[in-house]
Amino acid sequence: MQDLELSQIIFISIGAGISFFLYFRMHLWGLKKIKNKFKHEIKKIQTQDRPYYFSSFYNKSITLKDFFHQKPAPEEIIYKQITQSIKKGEETTLKAIKKSPKNLQLLLLYGDICKELNKRIEFTQTLNNLKLPFYVSRALKADFLRLDALNDIYQTDMYNASKKLSKALKIYQKEGFMYEEAECYMALGQTYRISGVFDVAYTMFHEAEKLYTALEIEGKKAEAIAYQGLIEISRENYNTAEEYFLQAEEICNTHDLRKTEADIKNWHGLNLYLQKRHKEAQKLFNSIIKKKEPSDEALAFSSEMLSRITFHNKQFEKSLSYANKALIIYQKTHHQAGIFENLYLKAEIYYATQEYQKSSEILTKLIQNKTSNYTTFYPANAYSLLGLIELHQNNLRIARTLFKQAIDLENSKNRLKGAAIDYNNLAEICLREGDKNNAKKYLQQALNYAEELEDTELKEYLQSKL
Repeated sequence: MQDLELSQIIFISIGAGISFFLYFRMHLWGLKKIKNKFKHEIKKIQTQDRPYYFSSFYNKSITLKDFFHQKPAPEEIIYKQITQSIKKGEETTLKAIKKSPKNLQLLLLYGDICKELNKRIEFTQTLNNLKLPFYVSRALKADFLRLDALNDIYQTDMYNASKKLSKALKIYQKEGFMYEEAECYMALGQTYRISGVFDVAYTMFHEAEKLYTALEIEGKKAEAIAYQGLIEISRENYNTAEEYFLQAEEICNTHDLRKTEADIKNWHGLNLYLQKRHKEAQKLFNSIIKKKEPSDEALAFSSEMLSRITFHNKQFEKSLSYANKALIIYQKTHHQAGIFENLYLKAEIYYATQEYQKSSEILTKLIQNKTSNYTTFYPANAYSLLGLIELHQNNLRIARTLFKQAIDLENSKNRLKGAAIDYNNLAEICLREGDKNNAKKYLQQALNYAEELEDTELKEYLQSKL
């Protein structure tokens, strides 16, 4: 090959320089368009109440298609519909899934929709049927991991949930997807909160709050602050918890975020209830059920708490009415934990009004239909209350069996207070039978648990019986 002349080399160099310069300018222009598109789309949800949906991946993808004058893919068109109307997006997505039942992007979109609309059964079924292909973009892999982790949380598999969320978080951080990063922090906060690791949970929610603040998404920011309040409830720092709830409520009130505010007010009401400030809690819960904006879940929680307050006030007819309202909503939304708790609450009301047959029927069904994923320790309560019913009817042999079954369940979950109460119930049976030695033995075991728990009230009660 002959050597190139100097003029040719200069011409080629200049041409290469111009090409690089144009490419560089186009690259910057493309990045600017992506950045502007992100700002435009994020603005839509900054003061929006739930449910809403946002995806950095689709915003970036659609912007690149626009930049190169390419037609958007069906999934990108559906994403646009979801951001305009999540219900319309749901209908279109389901139609598209019928045509392409194994399309990962469509299934991920539908999973996200179910999450936002709180459709628990559909969400779980979608995630259980999802399989991640070997070759898939990093962003979609992170989306899959995040949603799969949320499904694990719902199934109470916190270990796998935290592993998946940590992987997804790293991908989102590398991709620069701040919104999804914040969502990961929120989900990690949930896993650690449920697992009782409150310090780490608090850190996760605080990190999410910082990101939502930077993105100026007010509803999510309020939610992250409120979850920090829930952490303080778990620590029994009720005054600090109230400060968080009031701060979050102020954000919601300023931006007219009524659905989010209803949920936060429910947590605020729970905080008051745990402090035995029942009148204040009742007023707060009543303010929620009188409004039309709250979600079904918020209305159900308010009704359940009003049932508990009126039960405490021995207003049994009102209590039963509120429990039934909550139960109807929980059954409609297939909220298993809510169904179980309100059925048990109804059994307690019937027991208090001496309608033992009705109470017994509910409790027997609860024991037969218990699902470990949602009812971690309530079956013990059902056995215990059934035992009390038999004790009232002087069926001592059956009552003893039920209390022992309750104790086995309580001990398996290390619920010492429940076990202490059931040992006291066994002592009561022994006293009725004239067996003072065994009665003393059971009372001493109950007292040992009360001392370990440092429960002064229970300890004094048991000592008075000894």
